[in-house]
Amino acid sequence: MSNILERRRILVVDDEQNIRTILEAAFEVVGAKVYTAPDASKALEIVREENLDLIISDIRMPGMDGLEFLAKVKEEQPWVPFLLITAHGSMDTAITAMRLGAGDFLTKPFDLKHLREVAQGLVARNSKPIAGTRRFEGIIGDSANFKAAQETALRAARTDSNVLVLGESGTGKEVIARLLHNQSPRVKGPFIAVNCGAIPENLMESELFGYEKGSFTGALHEKPGKVELAQGGTLFLDEIGEMPLLLQVKLLRVLQERKVDRVGSTQPRSVDFRLVAATNRDLKSEVAAGKFREDLYYRIHVIPVQLPPLRERGNDIIALSEFFLQGLNERYGTHHRLEDAHRSQLSNHNWPGNIRELENTLERAVVLSDEGHLEFALPGATPANQESPLHQAREGAEKQSILAALESNKWNKTNTAKALGISRRSLLYKVKAFNISAP
Repeated sequence: MSNILERRRILVVDDEQNIRTILEAAFEVVGAKVYTAPDASKALEIVREENLDLIISDIRMPGMDGLEFLAKVKEEQPWVPFLLITAHGSMDTAITAMRLGAGDFLTKPFDLKHLREVAQGLVARNSKPIAGTRRFEGIIGDSANFKAAQETALRAARTDSNVLVLGESGTGKEVIARLLHNQSPRVKGPFIAVNCGAIPENLMESELFGYEKGSFTGALHEKPGKVELAQGGTLFLDEIGEMPLLLQVKLLRVLQERKVDRVGSTQPRSVDFRLVAATNRDLKSEVAAGKFREDLYYRIHVIPVQLPPLRERGNDIIALSEFFLQGLNERYGTHHRLEDAHRSQLSNHNWPGNIRELENTLERAVVLSDEGHLEFALPGATPANQESPLHQAREGAEKQSILAALESNKWNKTNTAKALGISRRSLLYKVKAFNISAP
């Protein structure tokens, strides 16, 4: 996995100074910007002040503990990935953490290389929401093909049958998986999402199935895998077509016997979860090519849900655009709206990146456009002159204005945003986009 931690903003929260120092050095060496806090109260101030990419927090701390801190962060900024660490790990604590929204859970002492790999995976998976994260409400669309897929998902939700969600990248496969979970009898259990394409092959077995203390170098404590953490809930395996053949065999056995063997263990553990898998690959072709096991294919392909690409969803493109734009206006304190010319541009684009591309296009337009002059950087879009001398001059002037305001307000971002007449979120985005950092 490439180093995606470079220039990322990471907050480390731990009441032990030596842990903060070690983790700060471990992430600064790969180019990350690291903030530290000795307790959750101080950490919350940083969360509200900075535009963070990852939070790493201890659980046992004086005052507010790590689980309470996690719950508060997820209430305010649920898109920020969260990694919990503790010297007193237990299965119950891990499940509670996952239910509250933690991306992962590690026990002390831990191997720093492994910690960085877990952090990379969490940052890679993260996708910031529009509008304060109404993911479930984000299931929008009236096109016949999309409504058919949604109806299949809702019918499947009533059962415990395995579901395979199919579709191109960016069509909303995880959103449909969450719909299945939220509408199922398992809704009170955890929803554990695993991107099989984001985990290095040498780590995938221990991440999925867990490991026992001493089973390999760095395994200083036992750790339950994602399969165990999904107990009573839903396990979502995204990009299952990326799973190596040897692990496909082990997953098949888990699905057949409802027991999991941790790495280094001789004692199988009973598991109870509902599997939802997703892929953008043609698994039948993968089976024919010997890259995916036929028996596993038929085991997971009980109820297929085929998501249509955005280009085949007609007026859903505009409905989704309106929804995203409303949320972005709330997030950045702007008042943009779609005109007929915008609707024409959006409807005529092919959207190879599907909903993810649409969301990113709208966010880029909102942040970089002047109020009342929304511009899309799309092929064929008339004002797509992002590299023009005028645009560069305007961008340079904006950067200088922000720098001057930050300096006059002693780099207090809340006061700076008020002085500039923009929202704090909008300021944080622009600070990141212009690569502005305190001296």
